[in-house]
Order: sequence, then C-alpha cells, then structure tokens
Amino acid sequence: FRVIDIALVPASRGQGIGAAVLSDVIAQAGAAGKAVSIHVEKHNGAMRLYQRLGFVRVDEHGIYDLMERRP
Repeated sequence: FRVIDIALVPASRGQGIGAAVLSDVIAQAGAAGKAVSIHVEKHNGAMRLYQRLGFVRVDEHGIYDLMERRP
C-alpha cells in the first residue's frame, strides 16, 4: 500500500486525525499481508508520527526518505 499524500490544515493538526487515518491504512494493509510506504521530506515534522506508527526509513530519494511499515 502506498500513501501518496496526507495533509491536514494547521487547525486540525495534533488532534490524532492523521494517526487515525494512517492506523486504518496500516490495519487494511496488515490484513492483506502487505507493507505500507510513503515518501516523506527529510525535515517534515510528521516524521515523528510515522516513526511512532512503526515506519522505518528504507531508502532515500533526494530530499525524501522512503518510509515503510511492514505487516
């Protein structure tokens, strides 16, 4: 499963919405025995969220890290 983009307006950040959306994607991927991946800018503040949800860096592409969470 590849997450192409996830964005929240500033007023909605920090309320658990992004974590809930990603947790649902992770659950669906896990049920299918698949990994979830996303490209993240190296200095994106959301990197902590991805790491907290079990994503790890598996590659880098310029200013982006390819993060992956395996089932």
